[in-house]
Amino acid sequence: MKGLVIPKIGSLSLTDDIPEPVMGPYDALVEVLACGICNGTDLKMIDGHFKGFNTYPCVLGHEGCGRVVAVGEKVRNYKLGDIVLRAKLRDTERYYSGWGSFAERALVSDYWAMVADGCRDVPVKHMAEQVIPPDIDPVKGQMIITLKEVYSALLRFGVSAGKKVMINGCGPVGQAMTVFCKLLGVSDLMVSDMDAARLEKAGRLGADILVNPASESVEEVVKHRFPDGVDIFIDAVGKNELINLGLRVIGFNGKVAVYGISPVTHAAFDWENAPYNWNVQFVQKPTFPEEAAVHNQVVEFVRRGAIDLDDFVTHIMPVEEYERGFDLVRRREAGKISLTF
Repeated sequence: MKGLVIPKIGSLSLTDDIPEPVMGPYDALVEVLACGICNGTDLKMIDGHFKGFNTYPCVLGHEGCGRVVAVGEKVRNYKLGDIVLRAKLRDTERYYSGWGSFAERALVSDYWAMVADGCRDVPVKHMAEQVIPPDIDPVKGQMIITLKEVYSALLRFGVSAGKKVMINGCGPVGQAMTVFCKLLGVSDLMVSDMDAARLEKAGRLGADILVNPASESVEEVVKHRFPDGVDIFIDAVGKNELINLGLRVIGFNGKVAVYGISPVTHAAFDWENAPYNWNVQFVQKPTFPEEAAVHNQVVEFVRRGAIDLDDFVTHIMPVEEYERGFDLVRRREAGKISLTF
């Protein structure tokens, strides 16, 4: 079957030789309708800089949305026609799975049926393979995966009403963080980005203060607006130098919250100008139980219009145009791109 593979570090290709997924009794076969390009993870996997992953050749993609077309005999929580998130492939002799959602067909597994039947060592990743309502367009609905990851991360960072928060980076993740910070009641939200268009969009999504590091000092703006510092400083892009910037602008007992995954896996902390009490928290991978726990809330935000998927999914194109899609992402000329099958 057809799909996007990384044959070796530095290359990406569309192939038609991916083995069909083999269903087990607790699996459902999913016809993938669309998969989103992850502006961070996918590019790092292609370039060979994604921490902890070095199994190539692999099938790319972890933001898939598709329709259930067959169910195993022990499946109880999926039915034919369900629209589901996070269908994946498993490793084969030909390709490893880089989650493998950029393929025509993939699998979800019935976590709760396996638990109820007393299966041992059921992978918790299956908890996040969840159904979305039929009134949500699945081609845009793949964005709900990113939204759940971001929302659960912000809760782990301790974002809540009354906190002074700064977000660094206005890509799809930073934009999602902006929306969720406002939904969580953050009244003093500062956002920074060197791209004027992305920064302006963050303002439309609710950011209270906009800072462009290309023309002004983030540190000076923060200290002018918040003399006591911010409570939570978020790196949404993965630049280690932001950690030390954060240490200079957080307040007493403040937090530098690192969400973006840097290709450089070491950093020297400089706390000369930091408050006496501070902490740095890395949340760079969703815990699947926490992601699953926010599913209904995120879906409800979308259904009642508190979140508009059109704010995030800027391009929809067939998977055959993947080169154009990834080029747009690399040139920062797109938000979330949905490639369709």
